[in-house]
Parts: sequence; structure tokens; C-alpha cells
Amino acid sequence: MMQNTKPKPETKSPPVAGLSYLEMLSRALEEVPKDIQTPISVEIPQFEVQKETVRTIITNWNDVVGKYKIDEKLLLRFLQKRLGTIGMVQHGKLYLQGSFTRVRLNKLLEAFMKEYVICDVCGRPHCTIIREKGKLIKKCLACGAWRAVEKP
Repeated sequence: MMQNTKPKPETKSPPVAGLSYLEMLSRALEEVPKDIQTPISVEIPQFEVQKETVRTIITNWNDVVGKYKIDEKLLLRFLQKRLGTIGMVQHGKLYLQGSFTRVRLNKLLEAFMKEYVICDVCGRPHCTIIREKGKLIKKCLACGAWRAVEKP
């Protein structure tokens, strides 16, 4: 009985221009600027919260929104939808109807930052939200990556 023997594919990539894959990779990594090689660590801002009996006040609203040039209306809609409440901005503060903990609000801010501000590819906080044909598109100004995001 004759078995069908196929040649095994090479596990090693063939050399290109006389260089192996690992040699080409190490050459390319040497060419990458040092400031790009270090990973970016994004410091997510924290809300400062003041509670009253029937409402919660975020006292540093302008600081948080201004730090990464966040679309204020988008963040407000995101919080209102996730908290199931209404809110309004006055004098650099956000007034939310209802009592909410600082921990819950900061977790929502972190989720917002990951979804709408921080780039999925390069990890930098340089994304802008553009509206295109009724959809929201998150576009990174640093690397050019983009993707559709859900409406808040």
C-alpha cells in the first residue's frame, strides 16, 4: 500500500535579500525612534464628587473634560444613559439628579475613556469622534486608526 506523502512546509521563512526574518526584524527595531518604543501610560482622570440629598455634583467637570479635550455633550449623554438620570452643566460643575458613589462614577469615566478617547491600536489619548452618515467614528490623530463606536 502506498501512502500519500506530501512534502512538509518549511517552518523557517526563506531569506530575503540574504537576511533572515529575525535579522530583518532586529534591523527594523533599531530604526524605530526611542520615544515611540516606550509604551504610553494614560492617566485616567478621577471625578471629585460632592453629594447632596437628592443630587450628586461633580465639582471638577471642566478639568476632566479639558484634560483630553473630551466632547462634553458626549460624556454627559454617556453618564445619563448609564446612570438612568438627567444632568446639567453649570459653572464648571455637573449636577446629576440622584445619589451616586464616586467609585461608580469613576468606573463609568474609565469605560468612557476606553471606548471614546484612548486609541485601540497605539493606546494614546488622541482620538476624536466624528459623525459620518449617522454613525460615530473614533479616529486617532496620532496613528490614524479608526473604528465605529456605539452611540451613548
